[in-house]
Amino acid sequence: MTVFAVEYVYAENSAQLRNEHRPAHREFLGGFVGDGPVQLLASGPTPVNDGALLILAAQSEAALVEVLEQDPFSTTGALAQRIITEWNPVTGLLKDFAS
Repeated sequence: MTVFAVEYVYAENSAQLRNEHRPAHREFLGGFVGDGPVQLLASGPTPVNDGALLILAAQSEAALVEVLEQDPFSTTGALAQRIITEWNPVTGLLKDFAS
C-alpha cells in the first residue's frame, strides 16, 4: 500500500452545499476505515484555508482517484480542487502503512 495526502480545496461559496452533504460525506469516508484496497487513516478540515486534509493508504493512485470521485463532496460540486500527493511517513503512528 502507498500512503497519500489528499488536500480538498472547497469551491467558493460552497458552505451551504457542504453543510447539506457533510453527513453523507462522512459516512462515505467512514466506509474506508479498516481493511480494503483503500483505507482512510485520518481526515479533517483545515479551517485556515477552507479545505480538508485526508490521509489514505491505497494500492495505487488510480484506485484512490476512482474512490474519491464517488465522495459526495466531489459529486455535488463542493470541491474546487483535489490535490493528491504520495507521502512516505517514516516516523510516527502512520509509518506502518507506508510502502
